[in-house]
Amino acid sequence: MPKRYLIITCILVYTVTAWFSEGYHHPDEHFQVIELANYKLGRSPAADLPWEFEARIRPGLQPALTYAIIRAAEFAGIQNPFIQAFLMRLFSGWLCLWLYFKWAKRLDESEPKAGNYLRWAVLLLWFMPYLSVRFSSENMAGLSFAAGALFLLEGLEKRPARLLWAGFLLGLSFFFRYQMGFALLGTAAWLIWHLYRSGKLIQSLGLPFAGFAVACVLGFGSDIWLYGENTFAPYNYFISNIVDDKAAYWGTSPWWYYLSQTVQTAVPPISILILLFLGLGAWKQRTHVLVWSLLPFLLAHFAVGHKEMRFMYPMLLPVLLLSVWGWLEMERLLSGRPVAQRWSRRFFIFALVINCLLLPVRSLLAAQESVACFRFLYNYALEEPVLVYSHKKLLYEAVGLNMNFYRSPTIQNRMYVDIKAKKIPEGALILSQDLQLKNPPADAVTERMYAYFPDWILNVNLNDWQSRTRMWSLYVVRSLQYEVRSPKPPE
Repeated sequence: MPKRYLIITCILVYTVTAWFSEGYHHPDEHFQVIELANYKLGRSPAADLPWEFEARIRPGLQPALTYAIIRAAEFAGIQNPFIQAFLMRLFSGWLCLWLYFKWAKRLDESEPKAGNYLRWAVLLLWFMPYLSVRFSSENMAGLSFAAGALFLLEGLEKRPARLLWAGFLLGLSFFFRYQMGFALLGTAAWLIWHLYRSGKLIQSLGLPFAGFAVACVLGFGSDIWLYGENTFAPYNYFISNIVDDKAAYWGTSPWWYYLSQTVQTAVPPISILILLFLGLGAWKQRTHVLVWSLLPFLLAHFAVGHKEMRFMYPMLLPVLLLSVWGWLEMERLLSGRPVAQRWSRRFFIFALVINCLLLPVRSLLAAQESVACFRFLYNYALEEPVLVYSHKKLLYEAVGLNMNFYRSPTIQNRMYVDIKAKKIPEGALILSQDLQLKNPPADAVTERMYAYFPDWILNVNLNDWQSRTRMWSLYVVRSLQYEVRSPKPPE
């Protein structure tokens, strides 16, 4: 496929993924970003924010960016919060693509084959579109860092002014996510080593550190904006999560956790190939700035007790780049060995087939089923108020917090314990997390009007999978005289 058409295909796939991938990969993606911006908009009380807000440990940079996106959308007449959230995901996805293609173009200059491999990996790796459209601190930090590393290399080679932008972007990565400090230490060590070898240590350090200083002003300024008072959020974060070890409350894992989880979550044999290529690429490019940055980042996260796979996501692009270099090195090692080439090709084709099967599934499903349901309710209640009954927890509640950003003023929510003992008014909706409504009202009939999966999937119930599947559904209450139609999800 010509490069131009490959780029267009990537843009289309990432745009579609941004549209369908509603909700969050991890609650922090919503509650530590969007709800903080919603608070600054005056639409969410401080009491509904996570405990980190009171502790003053979260950076204000991304909530400030979110605030700006929402305000810009409203200025353009876009009031729908689901469209606003889509714009955030689209912003992240397109920015990721721009950066991927910038790195691919750089690879083209030295080894065109590597650039093409990177473009195909960006398109075909099943998790890339999904992770790239996440408007999360991990993603924003990773984007800033990878862009800063690229500008750093370009500044040292032929464009000295890029060094200022490099320092600024690398600084932003820290204020998007403080854990990037470990990667920045490695970057700074590489820069000093590189400049010392070239004899330009003194004259070339000024610009990146000046850019970093500007990023610090912006980062600390956004913290003051978020909390409404002078605060030093990085210090608060260090004391809370490292000294007081509050992060351990959420569990601890052994040092090899990230290795075992990578094998599982990236799906073998894809994950095995990635780890193999990563090791080869890192060894082959051991003097590269990305290797110097990645190593301290990994060692620090291996040492910290509380581990989550998402903590690795800021290094997604460096891992992908090093894996491409490892891929090329593997081809060189297997050159002239027909048997090994044949078996490696079979292994690769098998991995490619798995990728092609998983890619549409991961790209077309919502990140959070609940948010897809909220969007349906929002559109359903545009013309007249709607009463929704829910069970176990309030409609917009998740992980003990309220998702006020998606809340519609025309939707009323009530809880029920035993719906049979209650008089449910006609026209009210009942939320069920099972396809079949349990404990329906005794004095009325119900009709399913929404299910997360479409009809063509629900019509296939092999091995009775629907009875074992958690699925957000909505039922409308009708009178006993109402003739029940066959369930029909919304168009």
